[in-house]
Amino acid sequence: MTEEKFLTWVAVSESAYVRNLEFFRRLIPSKTEMSVVIKANAYGHGMAAIARLAANKGVDSFCVHSLDEAVRLRSEGFRQDILIMGPVPGSGLEQVIDQDFRLILYNPETLEELDNLTEAMKRPVRVHLKLETGTHRQGIDEAGLDKLLEKLKNASRVRLEAAYTHFANIEDTTDHSYAFEQKERFIASIDRIKQSGFSGIKRHVACSAAALLFPDTHFEMVRIGIGQYGLWPSRETFVSYKIRHSQNGESVLLPVLTWKTRISQLKTVAANRFVGYGCTFLTTRESRLAVLPVGYSDGYDRRLSNQSHVLIRGQRAPVRGRVCMNFIMADVTDIPDAGLGDEAVLIGRQGKEKVTADHLAALIGTINYEVVTRIDPGIPRVVVP
Repeated sequence: MTEEKFLTWVAVSESAYVRNLEFFRRLIPSKTEMSVVIKANAYGHGMAAIARLAANKGVDSFCVHSLDEAVRLRSEGFRQDILIMGPVPGSGLEQVIDQDFRLILYNPETLEELDNLTEAMKRPVRVHLKLETGTHRQGIDEAGLDKLLEKLKNASRVRLEAAYTHFANIEDTTDHSYAFEQKERFIASIDRIKQSGFSGIKRHVACSAAALLFPDTHFEMVRIGIGQYGLWPSRETFVSYKIRHSQNGESVLLPVLTWKTRISQLKTVAANRFVGYGCTFLTTRESRLAVLPVGYSDGYDRRLSNQSHVLIRGQRAPVRGRVCMNFIMADVTDIPDAGLGDEAVLIGRQGKEKVTADHLAALIGTINYEVVTRIDPGIPRVVVP
């Protein structure tokens, strides 16, 4: 696909993505499994496009949230191991077994269903035990661990491949004491698992932030999420990285995504005229407005109304009026050469200017994860060099 045919699209930079993957690959031991997290449409970047780039670079496995995501990857020909990290209803467990997906486990009820199904199908299933260490989300806590392990011993075709946990407070702080406490709880639980007779299991706790900051969390597997897309997990992670490394953190990760649209109409509006719904912006001079065919239904947040900028011909054009369902208006009075069909960059670089996901996140009081994952999955993703 070429970019010329689209009114609104996401460009995915192959070179930036490959560079980010290679950076993380150098960080972790060669024998450590590198799994890339491509749930939520690869954090808005396009699951199929990212999976293909990752597979071409030899990543070991994928992590997704749902059975539907895992099935989609299989249907598109990806044969790598796939870990489903979200819940799967009982009606979907047979498909998990049949397609040899990895499945997280924390409910005894799910284990009983898996035991019955694997016996009936004469097929094994690999599970990753999710340990509760302090996030208090999914996971088996210490009180229930021993009973679950006993049940696992008697489920001959349910194979415990790994155990893992997830950090609750490793990204949004420079004080990582809580994460260290979680790691200690995790190690203690791993000891109990091994004492119960499950030796040789993989351990994984490292997300992007942990992979960047703490080599002792790499264990036998890491799960690279936001970092593979060239976005820092948080400003605090960036600062912590710079404290630990002499190199400039700005050059470590390269953003992969550029979100673009095109000018669909240009119009001249007299002074003292309102723009958009609610009459929230009043022109103070004769103004030239560019109408852009993107809005909050596409993931461009309504809270960006009268706040953000887009890039047109390498210059900043302020958004005027409220973000509509399918349109925004940008002031190009000071960009006289702006023309119909010109590219407008919503996120990314154009010339010397840039609009980052982090900047948009700051304007609306959220995180870069939300900004990119909310980009409408129906918008085309185009891989560019």
